[in-house]
Amino acid sequence: MKANYLCPNCRTCLNIGDQIIISAKNEEGKKGILLLSIFLGDYEIKKHSSFDLEENEKLDMYCPCCFESLRNPMVHDNIFKILMQDEEDQEHEILFSGIYGERCTYQIRDKKVSTFGQDAGKYLNYTNLINMS
Repeated sequence: MKANYLCPNCRTCLNIGDQIIISAKNEEGKKGILLLSIFLGDYEIKKHSSFDLEENEKLDMYCPCCFESLRNPMVHDNIFKILMQDEEDQEHEILFSGIYGERCTYQIRDKKVSTFGQDAGKYLNYTNLINMS
């Protein structure tokens, strides 16, 4: 599936090839770049070896172009949001966990939620996931 991933703030395209580029900051305040897979449910993350991240560490994530936060606190403080534009120019909201190592992604379009990852059930209990995205 060919798709473009966009910042919800400035609408800049965040992907190059099969990688989504995200700026991140760990709990110690150290900054780095993360490369995420464009394939929903693929949780391989590439990063520079000097950007130390611990399993279950809470990250802050930002657009690498406008530097605005991608956090979506209306859903949960651990959830971040980008947009996906599919090959038919249909737009989907992509919500994902900002906890390093947590496998949790939601694809939302027309009030339909598709879930990916073994941890996806963790945030589904929050009321009105669709309405708050």
